[in-house]
Amino acid sequence: MKLLVAAACIAALALPHALAQTACRGTTLTGIVRDSTLAIIPGATLTLDGSQSETSGTDGQFRFLCVAGGPHRLSAATPGFANQDLSLTMPHTSPLDLVLHPEEVQTEVEVTGDGAAGSSPASSGPTQTISGSRLQSLADDPDDLLRELQQLAGAAGGNPSNTTIAVDGFQDSSKLPPKSSIAYIKVNPDQFSAEYREPPFDGGRVEVYTRPGQSAYHGALFATNGSPWENSRDPFSTSKASIGKQRYGFELTGPIRKKGSDFAMTLEHRSIDNYAVVNAITLDDTGNLINTVANVATPQRLWIGTARIDWQLSPKNTFIASYSANVNHLQNVGVGGTALAETGYNSSQYEHMLRLSNITTVSSHLMHEARLSLRWDGETDVPVSSAPQVQVAGAFTGGGTTFGPQRLREFNIEADDDAILTTKNHTLKFGTQFMVYDEHQQLTTNFNGTYTFGGGTAPILDGNGNPIPGQTKTITGLEQYRRALLGLPGGTATAFSNVAGVPTVDFTIVQDTSFIQDDWNVGRGVHIAAGLRYFLQNNPTVLNSITPRAGILWSPTKKGTWTLHAHVGMFSGRFNKGNQAEVQREDGVARITSTIYNPDYGDPFAGATPIHSIRQFSPHISNLTWAAENIGGTRALPHGWNLSADYYLGRIWNDTRSVNINSPLNGVPTGPRPGASNLNVLQMQNSGQGRVNATFVGIEQHTLKHVQLFFGGVRVNLIDDTDDSNFFTPQSSSSNVGEFAHRTNQPTWNLFGNGTITFPQKIQLSGNFHAGGNSHYNITTGFDNNGDGNFNDRPQYAVSGTSGAIATPYGLLVANGGTAIFPRNEGVMPWTFYLDTNLQRAFKVTRNAKAEHQQTLTVNLRSSNVLNHTNVTQVGGVLGSPLFGVPFAADNGRRVEVGLRYSF
Repeated sequence: MKLLVAAACIAALALPHALAQTACRGTTLTGIVRDSTLAIIPGATLTLDGSQSETSGTDGQFRFLCVAGGPHRLSAATPGFANQDLSLTMPHTSPLDLVLHPEEVQTEVEVTGDGAAGSSPASSGPTQTISGSRLQSLADDPDDLLRELQQLAGAAGGNPSNTTIAVDGFQDSSKLPPKSSIAYIKVNPDQFSAEYREPPFDGGRVEVYTRPGQSAYHGALFATNGSPWENSRDPFSTSKASIGKQRYGFELTGPIRKKGSDFAMTLEHRSIDNYAVVNAITLDDTGNLINTVANVATPQRLWIGTARIDWQLSPKNTFIASYSANVNHLQNVGVGGTALAETGYNSSQYEHMLRLSNITTVSSHLMHEARLSLRWDGETDVPVSSAPQVQVAGAFTGGGTTFGPQRLREFNIEADDDAILTTKNHTLKFGTQFMVYDEHQQLTTNFNGTYTFGGGTAPILDGNGNPIPGQTKTITGLEQYRRALLGLPGGTATAFSNVAGVPTVDFTIVQDTSFIQDDWNVGRGVHIAAGLRYFLQNNPTVLNSITPRAGILWSPTKKGTWTLHAHVGMFSGRFNKGNQAEVQREDGVARITSTIYNPDYGDPFAGATPIHSIRQFSPHISNLTWAAENIGGTRALPHGWNLSADYYLGRIWNDTRSVNINSPLNGVPTGPRPGASNLNVLQMQNSGQGRVNATFVGIEQHTLKHVQLFFGGVRVNLIDDTDDSNFFTPQSSSSNVGEFAHRTNQPTWNLFGNGTITFPQKIQLSGNFHAGGNSHYNITTGFDNNGDGNFNDRPQYAVSGTSGAIATPYGLLVANGGTAIFPRNEGVMPWTFYLDTNLQRAFKVTRNAKAEHQQTLTVNLRSSNVLNHTNVTQVGGVLGSPLFGVPFAADNGRRVEVGLRYSF
């Protein structure tokens, strides 16, 4: 089936070429507008023969349809650049490459390209287009660039880690290409359009578009270096490690033939010598507590490369083929915080992608684009240790990783086909997005087994380690582990779990989407958008996802100083490959998942009664559904300032979470159950609910020659009972008390900004800022109070004098026997502050300003987290543990690298 689908998609790419030959009289004039650095210029005004006008799009490209043969005159203009006039004769078979020079040669002018913001009824909130020098200001390193883009996408209110990264118009998320190959980036584009799946609060969307080839040969060589003496000691580390980074590579572009075809290629290698900081509480051989702090080497070696060919098949048809590769080798993954060095694993990851696109001007009113992506990706993980894992709640994790020798392989097909039909007052876009995921996985998760020491009730010991009759107390997981090591009473582990059977998990997921979106220009500054999206898939079968969208935009003034908009829409999710893989992994047939309570440490199955677990979809599973409303606008202020504000409301229902539908009725794991005995049935159901409101405010400056900046903020109040995970399980299958809460690690506040200052002598300083506040984390007891197999039970409020009660910032809490349930995710993380800067200067090597191959040498000094702020990522959340309420892990400290780039 895979070969048939791929063949059909390739055939579909060729069909529009035949249709285009008889559609209109005349030919199409296309091109791209750039500045003298070859960066694209969106929003430029193109005028043909003094009458017909077009505007370059966010990709810098422009198009005049059905231009008659003969001589013509084309003019290009945009603020801050000298006008360009060009005489040409049609037909002109190859795209034009117009280069605009600044009005003042010695000044580099930033063009952000967000001129289209607010011009579409589907546009709302923090939509941004990043190109030119603003794109140059972003990080060069792929990991740092990804983090910066995720933080920008978080401006829409979603969790930055959920951001979708789409490349060259394809819908599925993929690896970032090398920054040197990127032409421009769109952040959160038109999220109320039926073209897109994600709602504004579900992680955001980043669309990356790579550069086409050039009509003349150009290239660049580059290298960066970050040495240990340049970098700061990481937070929680007691000594400075030998942290370093080296990157080098090249890019080359030029024509394949004299006219009508060109290529672009990049290759980059990165070598990182990094360290993870272990910050845990362990025990020595005699059972004494030790503060264990260590730097563990986590080196990475990465190769990324791209190759692209653009071929003008005819005046109305362009074919694009691209190939990208991303090969990454990482060591000691998973180490850091309370995870000791022995829990790490080495990972080899790869992604190879072949993409084909065909763009056809069928007529003066109809354009068609077909896209096909074939992706091969995989991962092989090798653990440092194969020993059972030991999880001591709130103190440390030791032993081997639970991943085991894991092997993942995937073949993905994406076929997109859409068309744009324009009439006098309507722009209609419609199409389909087809996905196939063919998965072959060796999931050895927990085949080595896991001991959990969560603490609990234990006898009080006298000075000789003997129990005092009739006296008990609640002990921590670390004390429980100490007693186990020393053979003392109360030293039995809380639980042991493992998986046994055949690790092979194979399946295929097919997904398809159809959409239609209409933009109606009503007149008098009013635009109305309406769209409809339908989604279906198998594994599991979902057929009910019909989501309508609508929006209105009004510019009450002729000059467009005010732009107001409102939207309403529905959104649906999808079940991804991870959902299906986990359901099959815990099928209870090919793989048996077992849990043993109070096992003997070292011989867990001796005389034990295993509790088995299976995972399944509900027989009536359906897709989650969002409803969202938005109102906002943009005000153009004097001197090139723009002020934007948006307010959102959202509602979630039918969200997916997992509930143990066969929990014990008396809180004892081996006690009576509604169904089969000693069996946990974790069923994925549509019982999740949620609500959200969000406020966004942003201000930007885009006309000053020496200073450009943007600053904004969003406050998101998102409450649900799923924690944004299909596998989230409430602490009780019979009660939802305390489950409605903020999502884990999703900031309530996001502040973000970027700016560029051009100093004399062409020295340029740029910065990207992000701050996040009021992220939440859960507080648990560390053990399973109700015997349902989930160690996520939360403490309870206690009154003064309650035995075992612990004073906390939230009041008196006790592991059990209290007066009321403590709510989920009540812990609040410290604020994070990231400021990344880049200082650079470009030197012209070529003396002849009219030479076709201008040579430049650019030197830059780049820093991430230049403030060296401690950006905490983990805080102890196990009640009574040594690290309770204490931060113990954080992102990197300040990193500095020097770069050199030679362009020709």
